[in-house]
This record gives sequence, structure tokens and C-alpha cells, in this order.
Amino acid sequence: MRVKEALKWANRQLKNNKVSEPEKSAEFLLRQVLSAGAQSHTGCGIEWDKAKLIANPDYALTGKQEEQFRQFIERRKKHEPVWYITGRIEFYGLDLEVSQDVLIPRPETEFLVEEVLSVIPAEAGIQRKDCIDSRLCGNDSKKGGNDNAARILELGTGSGAISLALASQFKGKKEGFWSSQNDVEIFASDISSDALKIAKRNAKRLGLDSRSGSGMTKIVGIEFRQGDLLAPWQGEMFDIIVANLPYIPHEDLDSLALDIHHWEPRVALDGGKEGLEIYERLIKQAKDYLNENYQMFFEIGIGQGKGIRKLAEKYLPEASVEIKKDYGDIDRIAIIKG
Repeated sequence: MRVKEALKWANRQLKNNKVSEPEKSAEFLLRQVLSAGAQSHTGCGIEWDKAKLIANPDYALTGKQEEQFRQFIERRKKHEPVWYITGRIEFYGLDLEVSQDVLIPRPETEFLVEEVLSVIPAEAGIQRKDCIDSRLCGNDSKKGGNDNAARILELGTGSGAISLALASQFKGKKEGFWSSQNDVEIFASDISSDALKIAKRNAKRLGLDSRSGSGMTKIVGIEFRQGDLLAPWQGEMFDIIVANLPYIPHEDLDSLALDIHHWEPRVALDGGKEGLEIYERLIKQAKDYLNENYQMFFEIGIGQGKGIRKLAEKYLPEASVEIKKDYGDIDRIAIIKG
């Protein structure tokens, strides 16, 4: 089977099964098969991008490649997302492992990462003001870290995408690892043990997992814990909390695309009756875990900015709230500042 024949066959199969974006799906899956085949044959990666695919319509697939492509298309015919089929997705320039145990990281979540990064200089931590109570400074919970380090907590980490994207931007020069010399410490948790396994594997593969250096160099990676919201972090204090928690209203779940509704973990989608049920629990608990001058960054959905404001006014009356819209003019990021 040649490239042009493979694509024609795949497009027909996917269209007959009413799969969304059949041509894009076929092209993407074929490129993954060809790239993987080239790597196993030559020992080095040869990326088949769209341009190369178009330029080589008569390239003949090997028997193994054709078999793999047919298997991928059979799975896609059942509306399985292409990212689950290949087990990989790119997020913020990072190659991440994904599976049905985690939500697929979306491009709009990169906007959340950018917002967090915008308040943390790469070479400096958050400077606390009037730091009289050592508990507010987090000194008793640093466990050997820099007392002035910015402590960032991600809740509902899933594949680890957000925490890993943040950590990758503070990667130190010494030994090639992200280190405490950058005055940033990152922590992450999830209620799902299966999701955490994937997050930890991603962190290890990217060199962003917890480890110790030698001598005076303390190499610090992301610390992962399992549990519901802030429960795993009793006694800890943070400067920044970031979360992309479930925010889809319960009654809207059945109207989601089959790719999402049938394949992505429901626990990562269902935000309760109004979509903000889990965020309300978090905001209610948060005051006992936040340092002075804290900031919380949440990804939200259509029209939920008003609801987040009301929750903040109820549980954190002295905080200010800013809602930022995405390029589609949809409420996307809620920033709560203490």
C-alpha cells in the first residue's frame, strides 16, 4: 500500500463511521506510523510532517507499517482520540505520555501556563512583605528548600502537563536538572493513582522528577502526592495554586463529542450541577494553605467567570478576581489574588 492509497482508504473508513476530522486523523496517524518505522529502521528519528507526506504520495509502506496503520484506523473508527491511540501528545513543547487514565491536555491550557509564568521571574522567587509569622512564609514546610522560594501547587495534575511545563522553564544549568537555585518549588497531586503513575513517568523521562544532588547542590524536582484537592498537603503553605479541575456542568456531559464523552475520564470532566462544584470546595479550603500575597490560577469554561467571582466573594472576601478570555472570547482563566 502506498501513501496516497493508505490515506484514501483511511478517509473512507473514518467518514463512513462519522469520525470528526477524518482527513486530519488519517494524516496524523499515518505520519506517526511512518516516523516510528523510520526510527526503528535507522536508529534515529525521521519526522514525517505533513509536507513530507504530500511530497511522497507513492512511498510504499512496509508490511509492518501497513498493519500498524490499519490497527490505528480501526481504533479511530470507534472515535478513540488519536492521542490515546499513539499514547503521546505535545504540550508546551514537551512530549508527554497520555492514556485513558488522564485528560488530554488542550492547547488552551497553555494559556494557563503562560499566566502563571508571567508572575514568576525565571531567576527570582516571590518576595514576601511584612513576613512576621514564619508560618505565612512557609519556613516550616520547605523541608530544606530556599526559604524565599516561590511554592507552586498544582491540583488535579493528570498527566502532569501543567507542572511539567512550568518546571521545564526553571530548569537549572547544574547537572542539567531543574534546581532550587531558581527559587521555585513545584508540587502536584491528583485523586487518581493511575493518573499519577503517568505524571511521574513523564517527569522522570523529562528529567523533572524528584532527586537529590551531591555536595551543596540540592536538585529539586516535582513532588507528587495522591489525594482529593488539598487533603494531601495538610500543614503546607503555598504562594501559587494552579488548577484545571473538572468544570463541565453535569447535564452537558452527554452532549460532548463522542471522542470526549466515550473516552476521556469522567472524573476529569464532571464539574457538578453548575460546573463549579469542585472549584467551590477548593476555594473554601484554600485560605488555610495560602501564604500572604497569594495567587490562584484556574482554567474555567463558557460564562463561568461570574460564578468564580461569587465564590471568591463568599469564601475569600478580601481577594481580587480577574477573568481573562481566550482567543474565542470565552472565559478561560480566573486569577484570584490575596
